[in-house]
Amino acid sequence: MPTPYLSICVPSRNRQRYFKELIASLLASPRADVHFVFADNSDDAGEMAGFLAARPDPRVTFLPSQPRVLSMQENWERAVDAASGDWVSVIGDDDQIDPELVEALRLAEALKPGLDAFAWSNLHYGWRTAETPRRNVRLPVKATFHDMPAWFVRRRAFGWADASATIVSGFSIYHAALSRRLLRRIRKRFGDVWFGHPIVDYDAALKTAAEGEAFVYCTRPFSTFGACPEANSAALYDLKRLREAHDRFDRETGRETDRDPWLADFPFPTTLGLPAAVGQVQMWLVHTHGVAMEPGWEANFARASAAYCRGFTDKADFETISTELRKVFSRWRGGAFASAFQPEFQPPLKGDIFTGLSGDGLYVADDIGGARSPTEFYAVMNGLLERPAELKPELRSAGKEFALLNAL
Repeated sequence: MPTPYLSICVPSRNRQRYFKELIASLLASPRADVHFVFADNSDDAGEMAGFLAARPDPRVTFLPSQPRVLSMQENWERAVDAASGDWVSVIGDDDQIDPELVEALRLAEALKPGLDAFAWSNLHYGWRTAETPRRNVRLPVKATFHDMPAWFVRRRAFGWADASATIVSGFSIYHAALSRRLLRRIRKRFGDVWFGHPIVDYDAALKTAAEGEAFVYCTRPFSTFGACPEANSAALYDLKRLREAHDRFDRETGRETDRDPWLADFPFPTTLGLPAAVGQVQMWLVHTHGVAMEPGWEANFARASAAYCRGFTDKADFETISTELRKVFSRWRGGAFASAFQPEFQPPLKGDIFTGLSGDGLYVADDIGGARSPTEFYAVMNGLLERPAELKPELRSAGKEFALLNAL
């Protein structure tokens, strides 16, 4: 079998309902140049094994559940180990990805010889429950390619530049694609493993920013972040669930990660939310692998923490997280960056959601066309977008369009 052009890896843990829907959608693709790695890490080893056995496909590598539960880090590691493509991408089992992104990736590689990392706009879909309100989703209306300077990617990844509630480096193995060439360099520099830190998605994003040299960004969406009710991402703005996710993460990792030695000068536990979690990975890279942070990152981090607090729509949760973060900022580095932490409560908007055109974005309801999952939602959106094989072969300089890219 020839080497596939793209390997799409999907690690999963006890979310068979979502995993099955994603697998079915991927196997429906007729492309022969893609490779699928499905890494099951469920307590019931038989359910997904039987599901895949009934759907034989030469493009699939299935990694069954093991006698013991693997950590997320271990499951992602073995998934990427099994990938054989020239390019590799990882998504979650409650997400969606379009194998037709190969067309855009081939074009990006032709436009930028030596390309290390390719990223695209992502859609965001919250799996619906009886309690879930309708939301809108922004769909970029332009499909353009942008040459992203390495200094710009690093400034965002290690300086918290342009950050809202988290860094916006835009490039990772997660919901983006890395070349085999870059993956080899990352593994050689960072301890001969793909994922050295248990917060695997930001581990990959930060190492990509540190080691990559050639980056291209496409504004056309090719994947969807799907937040199912069981997902850690669904707990980001709910303190009770956030702390439950933290405890579960430590149990599966096998240690109290907030006590890691490289956090001696970074007193922000992951119970303080997303910016703290990203910062922990950064501190690991600084102290373990000598990666340098960008000047001014501390104040930007404080501003990002304030932006994170603004995402809490429950006033009590907002007050709790803001108070706890304010105490830490008052102590950290002698309180030098406490003034940059200025959270403001924003009550949830009432009324129907906005749909329609605003600037370069088309806002649509997440249940458009009766969509009930990321794959169904993307199928509707795909009908509104330019065909991947028909994208204009033009590489724009990102230098003139940073404002556009910062909004993505």
